[in-house]
Amino acid sequence: MTTRYVAEYLWVGPGDPELVAPGLVDVADGRVAWAGPVGAAPEIAEVIRVGVPGLLMPGFVNTHCHTPMTLLRGAGEGLPVDRWLSEVMWPREGRLSPEDVYWGMTLGAAELLLNGVTTSVEMYFYPDEVATAAGDAGLRCTVTPPVIEDTDLGRFGTVEEQLGVAVDLIRRWEDSDLIDIGLGPHSTYTLSDGVLRDVARVAAAEDLLIHMHVAEQRYENDLCLERSGQSLVTYLESIGMFETHFLAAHGVWLTDEDREHLAQNSVGVAHCPASNGRHASGIAPIVDLRRRGVPVGLGTDGPASNSRLDIFEEMRLAIRMARLRESSADALTPMDALTMATAEGAAALARTDIGSLEPGMWADMINVAVDGPAFTPLLEIEDLITHLVWSASPADIRGVWVGGRRVVDDGRCDSVDVGRAQHEVAVRARRLSEG
Repeated sequence: MTTRYVAEYLWVGPGDPELVAPGLVDVADGRVAWAGPVGAAPEIAEVIRVGVPGLLMPGFVNTHCHTPMTLLRGAGEGLPVDRWLSEVMWPREGRLSPEDVYWGMTLGAAELLLNGVTTSVEMYFYPDEVATAAGDAGLRCTVTPPVIEDTDLGRFGTVEEQLGVAVDLIRRWEDSDLIDIGLGPHSTYTLSDGVLRDVARVAAAEDLLIHMHVAEQRYENDLCLERSGQSLVTYLESIGMFETHFLAAHGVWLTDEDREHLAQNSVGVAHCPASNGRHASGIAPIVDLRRRGVPVGLGTDGPASNSRLDIFEEMRLAIRMARLRESSADALTPMDALTMATAEGAAALARTDIGSLEPGMWADMINVAVDGPAFTPLLEIEDLITHLVWSASPADIRGVWVGGRRVVDDGRCDSVDVGRAQHEVAVRARRLSEG
């Protein structure tokens, strides 16, 4: 049976940037069957009609996150990344249980869905619990099991065991429509050369996405030069990291040569302006990266390094920071930011089945109310995009669908018992903080 969603306004995505008023989306078996103007819709004998006031558009793609860190939200405020990790995060994470991670991910999944995020890329411990919680909540998720060497985190197993967990997860989740598995080596500064080569080998053999922190801090390149005699990006290329699809998180301190190598190797970048600003990491050169053809998506990073899982905020910060870096008021437009939050984020993951509402895509959609103060005045239809990016917030989201399943209805997340999840996270967070 086809469900026909008839919307006051429709934005299919960057491939068809014009707004349609009114528009509709036909959904069958969880995927988009047709989308466009009401007057051009095909005749269908049996159809369920659903009216959608406001704007219907693709869901947001969050390209870099550690969502179970809802358990650690607010911890280590004011510290730079290196001290924040070693003094606060890793000691607490060394005490994590699988149940902690399940509930941290469950609460975070509800927050993501309520904020219009329909796909998230996750790197966190106990990845099976991350995947299970995301699947239970109805969130589309690329789970990249972390690979890390640290004495505080030894309880998560040897590197060989960590890689084995990832391979086992591929088999466990291979039939899921919601969950994909990749690999999440933390960074060049936390992993030895031999381990990084092992990651590249396993990823190439299994055709896995590699999701890794790259050039988040200025010192990373200096350490890599000292250790290998090569710049960070050149080193990653030399050991085979780019032989499978690679997603570089942050990418703040990239040289001109680095950027060209990323473009030549079709590497995606996850831009995390809120996290970068909070830790004083710097402003990523996203205008130049996009000019070279590098797909740049938006990421919230984890709620411990950002506190919010809000792509609206990331869009606005991305525009402001790009304009400051380039000293140009048109360096990045609202449509650019919205594209990064949807289809370009999908491209950064090398995914062709999400990010827009074109036929064949998964029906991952959000409904944004446009009758509130944030959208007033609406003098021309084009103002909708400007207001959406500059003025709207998660409070304006009324409905969210993932694979055609409605998971948020009238601002409520129906797929998660949010009250229970909040209680579980509060109790477990206290235990982790007290040791």
